[in-house]
Amino acid sequence: MKVALINTKQSGGGAAVAACRLHKALREEGVDATLVVAEGEGGEAVEVVSKTPRGKILHKLNFIKERFGIWVANGFSRKNLFTVSTADSGTDITKLRAVKDADVIHLHWVNQGMLSLKNIEQLVATGKPVVITPHDMWYATSICHHAGECNKYTTGCNNCPCLEKPSDNDLSAKVWRAKENLYKKGVTFVAISQWLAERLERSALTSGVAYRQICNAIDTNYFCIQDKAESRAKLQISENEKVLVFGAAKLNDPIKGADMLFSAIEMSGIKDELLLLLFGSIKNDDEFLARIPCRYKYVGSVTDKDKLANLYSAADMVVVPSHYETLPFVIAEAMACGTPALAFDSAGQTTLIDHKENGYLAHYPKVEDFAEGIKWLLQNADEDMRKRANEKINRIMSPQTVALQHKELYESLLKKQ
Repeated sequence: MKVALINTKQSGGGAAVAACRLHKALREEGVDATLVVAEGEGGEAVEVVSKTPRGKILHKLNFIKERFGIWVANGFSRKNLFTVSTADSGTDITKLRAVKDADVIHLHWVNQGMLSLKNIEQLVATGKPVVITPHDMWYATSICHHAGECNKYTTGCNNCPCLEKPSDNDLSAKVWRAKENLYKKGVTFVAISQWLAERLERSALTSGVAYRQICNAIDTNYFCIQDKAESRAKLQISENEKVLVFGAAKLNDPIKGADMLFSAIEMSGIKDELLLLLFGSIKNDDEFLARIPCRYKYVGSVTDKDKLANLYSAADMVVVPSHYETLPFVIAEAMACGTPALAFDSAGQTTLIDHKENGYLAHYPKVEDFAEGIKWLLQNADEDMRKRANEKINRIMSPQTVALQHKELYESLLKKQ
C-alpha cells in the first residue's frame, strides 16, 4: 500500500511535526508512505515541490497572490492577514510520481500557497481515497483557521468578523460557495481530538462527511518518565522549587493565553513560591518577560527532543492557558514525561486531560479556577498521577498505535472502493 502525505512544510509548526511523525510511524509499520511538501529539506521518501528554482518562485508567487487578494478584499487592511486563508492559488500535484503511484492521498495543512481549492478538487477527481487531517478549523470554515466564538460556519459563512468590512457577499461568503461541494465525494476526515470532531459535525461544510477520531503521534521513546531530580540538576533548579513549565512556538501569541496565566499566578496567592520555566520565541514584545509576576527561567526556543523532555520532567506541572487548541503537543509530551497538565476545558486538551486524574481542567475562561488548578496540582500531584498521565498518552498517541489506526483506515477505504 502506497500513501502520499501532503503538507505545506516539512518543519515548523504543529502540523508539520504531526505529518512528519505520522510519515515515520507509517514507514516503520511497513506502509510505503511518501511525504510531499512545498517547503523543506527533503530526505528519504520526502518530495519537495519547490526544490527547483522555478518551483520556489512559483510557490512564492502563489503565497503572495493569495495574501494580496486577502489584503485587497479586506479594504487594503492588514487586519487578520495571516489568520485567514482563501486557497485561491496553489500547485497541481496530481502528476507528481508520489501522488500518481499512491493508493491513498492524505492531506494535512496545505494552506499558504501549497494547494488551492481547485487543486484539492483535482486530487479528489483522481478517484483515489482522500483522507484529510485538519490541524485547525479551516477545512470546516470558510476562511478562518480558528472560529473562536463565531458560529457562522454551522450555517454558512458571511459577514465575517475577521474582515475589516464584513458583508453578505464578503470574501468569506465567496470562498464558502467555492467550498460547498468540496468534500461530497471520496473524502474522509481524521479528527485528532473530540473537540475537533464536534466542530466537523457542526459545520455545514463537513457535517455528514465520514470521519475517524485518531490522535497525532508523539515519540514516546523520548517523551517518557525521567528522574525529576536529575532533570532539575541539569537546569540548575533545586529540588524544593515549585516549578510550572509553559511553552509554545510563540509565547506571546494571543491564542496561547499568557496574560491569563500571569493573572492566575498573581491570583494564586503563592506567586512568591513559584518558578515559571518558559520555552519558545517572543516576537515584537519587549515587555513580555517583565509582565511575569513570579520568578522565571526563560530558555528560548527549544526543538531538541532530549532538551524538551528534560524541561517537562523538571516541572511539577505543565500549564497551557490557551483559548483553544486542536490537540496540543506540549500537553501530550509533558504528560508522556509523567508531568500533570493544567489547561482550560475549552478545546482539544479535553481529549488528553482527565480532570483530577492526570491533570486539572479549569472552567474557561475563569482565571480564578486556573489559579485554583495551580494550587490543587501542587498539593495533589503524586507518583500515581504521574503514571496515569504517562499511561494515557502511551495508550492513545504512541507512534505504533497511531500508525496502525491509520493503516486500518486506509485499508478499509481501499476495500470499500
